[in-house]
Amino acid sequence: MARKSAYPPHPRRITLEYNLITEHIYLGTNQCCRAHFEESLLKAGVMADISLEHEHLDTPFGVDFFLWLPVVDKQPPSQQQLLVGARTIKDLVDNNIKVYVHCKRGHQRGPTLVAAYFILEGLGPRSAIKRVRDKRMIHLTRGQMKALSKFSRLVAHK
Repeated sequence: MARKSAYPPHPRRITLEYNLITEHIYLGTNQCCRAHFEESLLKAGVMADISLEHEHLDTPFGVDFFLWLPVVDKQPPSQQQLLVGARTIKDLVDNNIKVYVHCKRGHQRGPTLVAAYFILEGLGPRSAIKRVRDKRMIHLTRGQMKALSKFSRLVAHK
């Protein structure tokens, strides 16, 4: 279960925290799956884990589906990673499977992928970013925003 404390976490210490973006998409930190998949997420019915961490490989024992798209911190996913990730989220959602998307702190790489899913579903880049930002504090880099604009043009031609 996500830990609650009377004191704010140390800025270098990452705790489990996440937000429900849609009824099927959770977005948060990497503390979901260090030794096993987080029990509170399993109880919520989350059965898929998508990690964008380059630094660590998850051990999401307990989920049925796992996708690793390694992206260096503060960098945008490649167009191929955005396409594979967004299509995977779409397939999971279309099959009524809940998914947890994360990077290290859940503020850049993970939100970029969730925004790419919304673009694949027909939103423009700004609307897609806003849809994520309305549910979770995010800090996309200029490069990540440019990658989403490029992705929007890519999927518009498919």
